[in-house]
Amino acid sequence: MMQQKRIIAGALGCILVCGHPAGYVRAAEIVPKQAQSVAEIIQEDAELPQTPQELAPDYMDPDYVKRQMQQEMPQEEQASPYAFRSTQSKTTKSPFTGLTYTHAPQLSECEIVNGIDVSKWQAEINWSKVKAAGVKFVFIRCGYTALSDKFAMYEDEYFKKNIQGAYDAGIEVGIYFFSNSITTAEAKKEAQKTLELIKDYKHMITLPIVYDFEAFSNAYRAYGLSKSQVTKNTIAYAQIIEDAGFQPMYYGSPNFLDSSFDVAKLSDYSCWLANYTTKTAYTGEYTYWQYSSTGKVNGITGNVDCNFFYSGGEGEIEDPDIGPDDIDESFGSVSGLRMSDNATDEITIRWNQMENADGYKVYRSKSYGGTYKQLTTINWSEVTEYTDETVIASEGRQYFYKVVPFLLDENGNMKFGMESDVLIANTERLHSFRLKTTANMHLREQAGTEYPSLTVIPSGTGLPFYKFTLSTLDEKWYKVTYSKNGKSYTGYLSGNYVTIYTYGNTTKNVNVRSGAGLSCKIQRTIPKGTKVTIVGSSRNVSGTKWSNVKYALKGKNYSGYIPTKYIKQI
Repeated sequence: MMQQKRIIAGALGCILVCGHPAGYVRAAEIVPKQAQSVAEIIQEDAELPQTPQELAPDYMDPDYVKRQMQQEMPQEEQASPYAFRSTQSKTTKSPFTGLTYTHAPQLSECEIVNGIDVSKWQAEINWSKVKAAGVKFVFIRCGYTALSDKFAMYEDEYFKKNIQGAYDAGIEVGIYFFSNSITTAEAKKEAQKTLELIKDYKHMITLPIVYDFEAFSNAYRAYGLSKSQVTKNTIAYAQIIEDAGFQPMYYGSPNFLDSSFDVAKLSDYSCWLANYTTKTAYTGEYTYWQYSSTGKVNGITGNVDCNFFYSGGEGEIEDPDIGPDDIDESFGSVSGLRMSDNATDEITIRWNQMENADGYKVYRSKSYGGTYKQLTTINWSEVTEYTDETVIASEGRQYFYKVVPFLLDENGNMKFGMESDVLIANTERLHSFRLKTTANMHLREQAGTEYPSLTVIPSGTGLPFYKFTLSTLDEKWYKVTYSKNGKSYTGYLSGNYVTIYTYGNTTKNVNVRSGAGLSCKIQRTIPKGTKVTIVGSSRNVSGTKWSNVKYALKGKNYSGYIPTKYIKQI
């Protein structure tokens, strides 16, 4: 379902890596208890210039040099020099340039979201006005490597003010670092610098973290770097960002992607296309399109870079056997799709028979908005049941199913009906589970930060959870019901900021103590095989991990601490 940056058509290159976005999502669900206000930051940085015209030239800043070059180059009034190969495309009008843009045919089914990217060279920004102007997301420069012979990195002076202002205004935030790395060692240092700069703002970042590599003139220290080395640097930066919990992504213009990146080796990462035109013919894959550097947005003085984000299809079926010409809408869809049985390691689904069908295809997605992949083909219309034995053994995990009927012609070719409604099914639950929030968190309609927030649940709230599922980024989300001011809300909480009460059995006779340590009082000894509920964990001064557990003996409930190594989770 549903994630970035900047260049000049045919010349610029930028590598972008996604945070994440939760990545993209990972820290997105925290709602700070006492976030620093924009007013406080403005007071701290009151000496900063208010308009771009007041900023002093800086020929060591790669963004400044880039902006000077952009003023000498043509913009999007003319179409791409590439021939556009298809008329099956969607068009939209940008509110920031007033021009109409033609989107690539392969992205015609995507939701198209408007955003921008900024650095110190936009100077003071009124983020409330930017939000009201229709900006949904922004990439903010956190720092850069100077255009000097000596490797030197700096923080963008407006970074803290920009990220707090955008976040407070309710705009989705991503980050970019303007690179000029020559070696993989330098690229790794840039990644570490990026993480250092954003460490206090992780909860505000829901979009990619951008490694913006650009070297399109001899003013840049990395100018002339080989395609092989640029690719190695990209991967070196991306791996560190990814290991920190963010999703990598790279950036470039069509020409730059061809000349400076080995795109085949970057297939694990998404691409942000920079092409200043109203109609790009780039046929490679990309998630964002930076289409202009001369946008006008209320709340920003002067020009600003503009971007489209393509959110992707909502739970589409991935099946090479089914194309647009293979579907007969008059054939209809199956009805009555339901879960008829389940266990902790299998789910059985059932639907009503379609007498005019020759069979059915069954599909499953592991997340609400994810891709549906085929599980089986059933060649008899009378068979209206399927048991999925490929689920992961767990309690209460949700899966998502669709069924598509088909007809066979005299040559054995299939014609397909319409896909069924989505069935949300789950493995069997044998135990009761609880969680506790470790931060103020958004309760989402579905599993993912792209879904609307129903309410905010305070840090430290304990709740039973019914089921869990995965987001499209493979992160766990928990389904809960929360009551507030007499109203109940049922939705999903990110697993990144909750503590789960899990269960286990003791692996030996073990002493239960009053605290986490051998010096604490022994309360009693419980036998091997005792079932315990793990409600928390801690380490003592020697580094040994202890679990805070609840358990029952002879009909009475107790709690205490035992070494974690003596518990086998179930």
